[in-house]
Amino acid sequence: MIKRILTHPGFWKSVLFLSLMYLLILLVIQWFITGFSSEFITLLLGSPKVWMVPIAGFIAGFMVSYGKFWAKLKRQDKNR
Repeated sequence: MIKRILTHPGFWKSVLFLSLMYLLILLVIQWFITGFSSEFITLLLGSPKVWMVPIAGFIAGFMVSYGKFWAKLKRQDKNR
């Protein structure tokens, strides 16, 4: 099932799109927490952990896409 999902047309496109959306959401939430401070950008770019945000976005996008395509393929198998 894993191979079917990873090779399904549109899976990686969905992962990329959702990863970018989650990345933007995480950045806006963090920016909101800092009070929409202009120093947020300099703090973010100066941090050695700057790669944690895109990685977190990718993980969230991958998991949601995997669940979406898993449910879709399960439904297709059930209807056969």
